Amino acid sequence: MDSLLTRIAEQDINLVTLNSQQSLTLWGFIAEHFTESDCEKAYALLMCSEFEVQSNKTRNSIVHLQRALLLLSLPQDSELILQVYSSLSYRYTDIGEYQNALDHLYSLSKLAVEHGDNEFYIQSILGIGNLCSIYGDHLKALRYYQKLDALSSSIKSNNLSLRYRLYTVACLLDLNRLSKAKKLLEECQIIQYVSDDAQLVAQVQLYSAKLLRLQNSPQAALNQLIAFKREYSSIHTFPWLNKLFSIETAYCLIQLQRGELADVIISHQLKQTKKYSQGYYIRQLLDVKSDALASYKSFSEALLCEKEAHSLTVDIIRNFPINELGNHSLRRLTRLELQLRLNISESENIKLKKVSDQQKDTVARLQQDVFHDSLTKLFNRRWFETTFVNEIKPSLEGYQLLVIDIDNFKSINDEYSHLTGDVILKIVSKILQESIGSSHYVARYGGEEFILIITSNNTKHGEEIAENCRIAIANFDWRETLNERTVTVSIGLTKNLKNEDYKATFLRADKALYQAKRSGKNKVCIY
Repeated sequence: MDSLLTRIAEQDINLVTLNSQQSLTLWGFIAEHFTESDCEKAYALLMCSEFEVQSNKTRNSIVHLQRALLLLSLPQDSELILQVYSSLSYRYTDIGEYQNALDHLYSLSKLAVEHGDNEFYIQSILGIGNLCSIYGDHLKALRYYQKLDALSSSIKSNNLSLRYRLYTVACLLDLNRLSKAKKLLEECQIIQYVSDDAQLVAQVQLYSAKLLRLQNSPQAALNQLIAFKREYSSIHTFPWLNKLFSIETAYCLIQLQRGELADVIISHQLKQTKKYSQGYYIRQLLDVKSDALASYKSFSEALLCEKEAHSLTVDIIRNFPINELGNHSLRRLTRLELQLRLNISESENIKLKKVSDQQKDTVARLQQDVFHDSLTKLFNRRWFETTFVNEIKPSLEGYQLLVIDIDNFKSINDEYSHLTGDVILKIVSKILQESIGSSHYVARYGGEEFILIITSNNTKHGEEIAENCRIAIANFDWRETLNERTVTVSIGLTKNLKNEDYKATFLRADKALYQAKRSGKNKVCIY
């Protein structure tokens, strides 16, 4: 879809600045008048479907996804077909058509195996497990999630790695296995800092609050929910997520004997949710409302809610394909998993066989350049993750890691051009090189982010270098490049612990950087 996105960019359209309705209108126009192939049109329809969900138009979203599917063909469009199957399974789940949801999840798993796509296969298993949870069989859901344990190490996407853990956490909380949920949540709280999915980050906070409530700390849980929603108001653009936050907030209020306020929150959410969903999600809200009403002795109204919830439960059980989610389904997935491993292995072997002697010679000639960033001439991320980790790190008694990010760099690109942005990156690179001794290392990690490696355990020395870098950049005369504007950086600093994997060190430094950003930027934070 690079060609389509490039043509859109050439029209000076900034997709990031549009709200949901504007984006929906734009992608609808693109689908009908701007695309040049069936594949591009299908992609535009897929984008329409995503923004229709945000506008509570789930059934319209399904129609667009079905239209997209008719435009696509195997094998050339396999990746886009996988995306459509995945989206359809979510949409059918939202409106309570669980048989359709399961059918598309099975299609997704089969197609993912045929094309050796490990991550879409994992998504299909998560979806099937979620259906078990909707039915109320959390133990069976957990069995599906546990089938993915053997594949979890091969997940390349940070977002999928986080999603896989969050599904399991939700299941463990429903089963009241709090110690296991707590341990897995701690992993989620680390991974969230390398995730670019706001919905997943919000779920980490949601389940952290739920864990607190289940540990009989409802006020602490409520405070966490309020603080997060205040800071990340964009949560309202995701109806299903906003619903879950409302439910958890209401349960906290009920435990705090503030049932009337809980009732107000849930009643509002019920009204909103009925616009885009039915069945399971409405039943969830009715269960909470019943508890809220009962907590302040409105027993007759509570009973009415319970009767309505019971009626929905009967409908779910009557229409739910629970017999298709038994042991035979697990055995089927076991066979698919074996086939997936075989297909991936065969695909990798084919790629290896295509490597000719000429290509090997080319790789050898390029080897000297592969570890340097082409723009700044600094070491790059590949150097850090290979040469430093495998050759330099073992010889060090310890080291400190600084993760450095240029503040508001996107606005510099937007206001002054990407060419100016490149100049800024080169100047910052030079300042960083001049601010450290010859025994330390500096690398461009990616985009506007750099890392410094201080080859000592002297924390005072590390702090001095971090401050020297920050001050040198802030005090540099930027007028020739940016007129009156200045450039600053935020820095996260941490110390590598004995026998600690470099990834854990980086995540901690990245968390410190995040704290520096949140506390006002142009700062050094230590973790």
